[in-house]
Amino acid sequence: MMLLEIAGALALGLLVLWLVFEPMFLPGRPELSLLEPEAPEETRRGVALLALKEIEFDRETGKLSQRDYELLKARYGAEALAALETEAARHPVELAATGDPEELIAARLRALRSARSSGQPVPPACRHCGPRPEPGARFCSRCGLPLGAAACCSDCGAALPPESRFCAACGTRVAA
Repeated sequence: MMLLEIAGALALGLLVLWLVFEPMFLPGRPELSLLEPEAPEETRRGVALLALKEIEFDRETGKLSQRDYELLKARYGAEALAALETEAARHPVELAATGDPEELIAARLRALRSARSSGQPVPPACRHCGPRPEPGARFCSRCGLPLGAAACCSDCGAALPPESRFCAACGTRVAA
């Protein structure tokens, strides 16, 4: 009986040693990696936007002079625009030829609205904070309120008020 226990412990020990040292013996095996999205504040755009918020706060609290504020705002504003243009090149949407931020925002809104009308998934939206960047979120990452999928008409793509039964724009019955 004791011989069986020793054999089992030895087999278990060898298995553990194999699992620990296997990557050294078989280095060609592909490594499993978890796909984790990059945090928005760690992107080039996020860093520039956070810097803009910081200098705005510092100016409001009297830590920055108006001259320094304008200098830093121009610097980080240009960085944020460059990051937006780089991001837009990676994710093409209808872009304005001028690179004007207002036109970039309008183009992004048009792309979101066309996604709604084409039946593509609509990003979740908080009724207090607006659309959220986390695709599978059930609660708002800013205020903690439960997220409802942004309700829109399946025919025309118009926004639907909560608990509406018919689309106000086209009259289509809303699915329950």
